[in-house]
Amino acid sequence: MNRLGLLLISFSLLTGANTYAETQMLEPKSCFRGPFESYERWASVLKKNKPGFNEKAFQRFFPAEKFNQRKADLDCTDFTYQSDEFNVEGFYLAPKSPEKPLPVVIFNRGGNARFGYVVFGAKMDLPAEIASEGYIVLGSQYRGASRRVENNGKDEFGGADVNDVLALIDIAKSLPHADTSRIALVGWSRGVMQSYLAAKQLTDVKAIVSVAGNADLKQAIAWRPEMEKVYAARMPDYASQKEQLLSERSVINWVDQLPPAPILMLHGTADTRVNVEQSRLLASALNVANHTNKLVTYEGDNHGLTHHRTAAYAEIKDWLNQYL
Repeated sequence: MNRLGLLLISFSLLTGANTYAETQMLEPKSCFRGPFESYERWASVLKKNKPGFNEKAFQRFFPAEKFNQRKADLDCTDFTYQSDEFNVEGFYLAPKSPEKPLPVVIFNRGGNARFGYVVFGAKMDLPAEIASEGYIVLGSQYRGASRRVENNGKDEFGGADVNDVLALIDIAKSLPHADTSRIALVGWSRGVMQSYLAAKQLTDVKAIVSVAGNADLKQAIAWRPEMEKVYAARMPDYASQKEQLLSERSVINWVDQLPPAPILMLHGTADTRVNVEQSRLLASALNVANHTNKLVTYEGDNHGLTHHRTAAYAEIKDWLNQYL
């Protein structure tokens, strides 16, 4: 274990107050640093580094007023933490100086390895939307995603990397203003699988939100065969244990092992990455099991729900506010 793994930092989660808590967050740094210190610097960096960057579209999607409001209202922190023997990157968002303990939302990203890494703009999207509602949001980049952290491990796409999600619960319990009797899981795409796998081990989860996720990985590769390359590259012993590995990662096979947390599913009918039938399949199984759930489909929308983003986020926030 290197110095990073041994270091335990006293970190203030309350700006403007001399309140410190011993947490498992290592090397915490504000998200609003460097090129993200101001809206102008952020836009300038995007314009310089992203070919074809559309500044007017960016300003419409994320105006300066929204950035300034996020920075004024929210603490946003990047940190490193230990999961098993590895050093993993994570992030934290929460309202500044809360007056009471806040419920916790574990945000599980999509993608695999570096693909899907939650960059600053992504943190300012759904995680910040949720935090602005009065929640602590914790997310993992998962092992195998970092270019800057040593001993980062390897993404197993729903294998031992699920421990990276579970470790966030321990971090939440060390936060002075976290109400860990109220925890929800929010996942998008691959993050849906992470949420369900983690939920099997978290009997007290109060709510689950699943956006554009698979329920049956065997059906997933039948519909989108190119994904098998990802599975084979990420899952250990895939060639010899394919059936078992896919079954273990498919919630449709163990719906009865989920905690009784109400489940919200959102999916676009024109999703070309994860077929909407995956959410319909799970909704049917949940109904048979008398498990409280709601399925919302968005006609003609894609994997990112880009045409119904406002409506989708409203559904998510309403679900969390109702059950958490």
